[in-house]
Parts: sequence; structure tokens; C-alpha cells
Amino acid sequence: MGTMVEEKIYFPVSDAAKPLFVGMNFGGTYLKIGIIDSEGRTVSFFVTPHHGELGPDAATKHAAQALKEALEKTGTTLSSIVAAGYSFPGALDPKTEQIHRPPNFPDWAGYPIVAKLSEYTGLKTVTFSNNANAAAYAEYWVGASKGTQSSCLLLLDTGIGCGIIVEGREIRGANGFGGEFGHMVVDPSPGARWCGCLRQGHLEAYCSSLAVARRTKELVEVGHPTSLKDKITPQDELFDIARKVYEEADNGDNLATHIILDTARFLGLGIVTLLHTIDPECVLIGGEMMFGGKGSKIGDMFLAQIREVIEHRAIRGLGQHLKLDFAALGPFASMIGAAGLAREEAAMFSVVEG
Repeated sequence: MGTMVEEKIYFPVSDAAKPLFVGMNFGGTYLKIGIIDSEGRTVSFFVTPHHGELGPDAATKHAAQALKEALEKTGTTLSSIVAAGYSFPGALDPKTEQIHRPPNFPDWAGYPIVAKLSEYTGLKTVTFSNNANAAAYAEYWVGASKGTQSSCLLLLDTGIGCGIIVEGREIRGANGFGGEFGHMVVDPSPGARWCGCLRQGHLEAYCSSLAVARRTKELVEVGHPTSLKDKITPQDELFDIARKVYEEADNGDNLATHIILDTARFLGLGIVTLLHTIDPECVLIGGEMMFGGKGSKIGDMFLAQIREVIEHRAIRGLGQHLKLDFAALGPFASMIGAAGLAREEAAMFSVVEG
């Protein structure tokens, strides 16, 4: 099993606001572990391979051992941790507390992750959330949607993740699939694009980084004049193409700009449905594909196009006071949010005072 590949102590644990919590984020390749204080500040941060490919039990035992090492390096003990949160790229059945079959880790299906984490770490309070919900909660707790009571975070990656917070609580749904925003139907036509879930017309087929890359390749291949023709190579991964679309749009390429604005239009349609369903105070855009993000020329243009769609499609006045912005916490969000959700659950059972 691999050991820590990155670690950082931000400030002494003696300066942390007690009690302490742990956030664990199972990502694409690595497990991030954060010791988080009660104000949402990261005391220390660690990264280790998650070893998910070895199966759920081996990976969970590794996570427990990595947590032990992280606490030792931080200068604290397990007894000082009130609760731990674990975020994962999948859903948990709230009735059985077993993982639904994750697309990238099918052998994790049916694994009782909460019970096993509690057993292997020795912690009584352990919570589970999917990565998008955890990230949304972090933004609500200490990030770009802090101070709101209802917010949505949309993560634009190879797919589209969505976390929804209403009155300070995450929306999980009856089966653990609450917030599957990426599979909202935005094109009901017979020629609609195919989603990775093998259904047509889903938002993910139009606004994920893979969707942007595929649409770009199609337009370049039919001969549209663009600087992208000389930038895209057969060796490029699909996500690399989405990044190049942003770069060429930033350099003034018309086709690249059109692709980004078209992506914004479809995303705006999806957000309109969210507004009509949830009426959130805030909608944040995050993930790997932020087109330069806040303050950048293309990022601002992307948000402006989304807002224009909202103003034209939503019930009059509904989107007028909506805060639409980019997420603030980046790759640390799911880790921080997992700890925050653990803190929330501990408080419900009076483990945490106040």
C-alpha cells in the first residue's frame, strides 16, 4: 500500500477551534484527508493513493491506517476527533447504508462503507456523501455560497455533478441519487446527443468536458475555420481538447467562443429547471472546466450567457436576485465538506455542543 504522497500542516492543532473533525475525499486516483476545525479551517492536509482498484475492504483499511498516520503527524489523537466524513464518487442507499454500484468501481456495490469505516477507524460517528454534495456543503459552510440557506453547486468535469443544499441540509433523495442534475433532459428531439448513461438528450451530453471535446472535434472535422485545427492532435485526451477550446477562445477564436457560449446556453436551460424546482439563492459553477473562472474574460462571458438564458426562460423575476458565481474552494471542497457534514450529523445527536 502506498504511503502519503503529499502533506501540509497549516497551523498548530493547539490553535484550532475545537472540536476537530476529519474529511476524507476519495477522488480519481487519490484519497485526501483533512483535519478540519469547527470553523471549517483546514488544520492539516494529506494525500495518499486510494487503492480503490484493490477492492472496497482493502481501500477502507488503507484509509483508516492513513488517517492514523495523519493524526500522528498533526500531533493529535483519534480521541480528539468527534466525527469523520467520507465523500465518494457514487451514491449510498440510505436504507441499507450500502454503496450503489459505482460506474468506475463496480466491485464496491453493496459494500457497507459507513459501518466498515467506523469499525476500522474506531470512530462512532462516520458519515457518507457523494463528492458533489460534499463540495456543495463546503461552499455553503465556508465558501462562495456562505451566508445563504439554499444553494446548488454544479461541477463540470468529464460528467456533471450536482450538490444541493436547502436550509443547511444536503439533498440526498429517497435512494441516495438526489441531485443527478447532469441527467436532466434538455433536448427531447430524436437526434439528441447520447449521454454516457446510454440515454439521449441529457445535459451531460452537452455541457460536460467530454461533450465539449466531442462537439469540437465534429466542428473541426467538417471544416469550420478555426485555430483549433492546428492545436488538436490525435494524442489529445478529450479533457485536453476542452482546455484548448478555452485557450483559443481566450485568444479570440470565433469557433472556440461559439462552443463555450453554446455550452453556457444549454447549462442555462438546466439551471432554469433547478430554479423552478428549488428556487435557490445561489448557483455556483465548479469542477475542472470553469473556462478561466472568476474575473477572467471567458469565465465572465460564460456566466453572462448563462444569466441571459435564465432571464429569458425563468419565471419573470425568479432569477433576478439569484447569485450566480464560480465556486471558491477548488479541489479541497469535497474534503472540507465531508468534515462539515460529519459535524452537522454529530450536532444532531448532541455530540457537538452549539
